[in-house]
Amino acid sequence: MRLLFVLLFFQPVILAAQHCGYDFASIIVVHAHRANSHTVEPRLRITLLDTNNLPAVINGQEWNRFRPNDGRRVLHDRAWQPHFERYSGQVFPFAGDNYILVTPSHLDYSGYSILVQDERNGGLGELRRTVVPITSNNVYPLCGRFDEEVYPPMHGRPNFAPVDITLYER
Repeated sequence: MRLLFVLLFFQPVILAAQHCGYDFASIIVVHAHRANSHTVEPRLRITLLDTNNLPAVINGQEWNRFRPNDGRRVLHDRAWQPHFERYSGQVFPFAGDNYILVTPSHLDYSGYSILVQDERNGGLGELRRTVVPITSNNVYPLCGRFDEEVYPPMHGRPNFAPVDITLYER
């Protein structure tokens, strides 16, 4: 009887301690396409650049490579990005077929940029390199929203929209 009373007493504390797999995580979504087309361009190398225009390093780790939102390319070196390998389709449904990068949400992304490079022909592809600045408004919190088809509006923030990057031929 005493054990039952103790379990009932601590039940609200135990339930409140559960966290989302994406606590303190945000996402940057990039829609990179050619001029005169809205189809996402395949085989791009997309890199997050810091305020010095170098690949972003967060807490001593490289944290800069975007990947397609198709569940096939897995970043195993990100311990707190849970189990991407279990997804056979889009990891984040609201992000569509775009490129994604999950980042810590506590950073100020003012002054950061996104570098897009064509990887075909040994990195000398047919598209020009493009650098686009971003702000903290391009970074969206994930906890409680990562599995939704439509990213819900948030008070005091613009509605969800990927960073739109138009690519031009060399």
